[in-house]
Amino acid sequence: MNTRLNAALAVGATLIGASAAHAQSQSLAFTGGVLLGPRISLRNLGAPPPITGPFGPATGNTVNRNYTDGYNRVDSSGNNEGDTGNWGYSSSAQIVGDRMVMSASGGGSAISLDDAGNLANPSANLEYRGSLGSVGSSAWGILISVGYESIGAQESGTFTTDSITVEDGFPLHGLRPVDLPPPGYAGTPDSKSPRIGAEPTRSLRVSPGGRILDGYWKFNADLIPISGGLYWESQLIGRLNGVAAAGVFVAFVNADLQFKEHSTISSQPTLTTEGQSSANEVIYGGFAELGLDWALWENASLVLGARWQPSQDYKLNSAGREAVVDFSSAIAIHTGFSMRF
Repeated sequence: MNTRLNAALAVGATLIGASAAHAQSQSLAFTGGVLLGPRISLRNLGAPPPITGPFGPATGNTVNRNYTDGYNRVDSSGNNEGDTGNWGYSSSAQIVGDRMVMSASGGGSAISLDDAGNLANPSANLEYRGSLGSVGSSAWGILISVGYESIGAQESGTFTTDSITVEDGFPLHGLRPVDLPPPGYAGTPDSKSPRIGAEPTRSLRVSPGGRILDGYWKFNADLIPISGGLYWESQLIGRLNGVAAAGVFVAFVNADLQFKEHSTISSQPTLTTEGQSSANEVIYGGFAELGLDWALWENASLVLGARWQPSQDYKLNSAGREAVVDFSSAIAIHTGFSMRF
């Protein structure tokens, strides 16, 4: 009986001794897992162009202006005295008081989608730890690691946004509705009469929900973070050690943003817009890590860790559309195998 007890005590002492030694060595860990928590926002989707277009500027009396329901262009006289015979209109409703009103519409607002990223993203890490000193069964030292992370977001769907209608009113110079050609009239550069003003009075009208936006938006990024810092490892119980670490990192980012949108306002033709941008950049941040090390035998362990790694935001723009990644709440959870030497 005593022999068996002595043997058991000897084995226990060996394991405890081995665990204590684990806190005073070098190690190389191979781990894999998931990156949780990076928040990806897709912003300015369906971004409308500025309020310019075929209807031209708000001032000037020698400008070719084209609208959904008509046109006002320069005639063969060069718009002598600020009037033109080269105009056309579609409906009698466009005659408002002493003006001929012509209009064109465009997208008036964009949309943003927050928390569009994947919930869990693949992550892997190769980590070296080297002891610089020990206190009993605890040790501290340097930590160096290189990893890989992949994040992404993809959205598609149909949305409604505001639209903006440009309304330009051209003076009729006393002409009455009965003095005008019937709706559907289309003058030419050589038309002599009737002549109307060539410089408009402009107003803008916002129509809530006046545009239908349909499309897809896709963002992907691969990150290679390289970390450096200090760690503290201490025996918790038996073969189980606890590890705490903190430091800084730099991440090399290769990212791609692409989109295709279809924008429709009332009966106007659908406008299709698409684009793609890629970029290679560097971002900086820090990390704090807590982990467990379970010794399988003296030189090999199973490891489990959680690393918080906030960094500066990453942004990528494509034709005004933007993907923004917020890493302030990003946590990598890893498990794997560690070898000591």
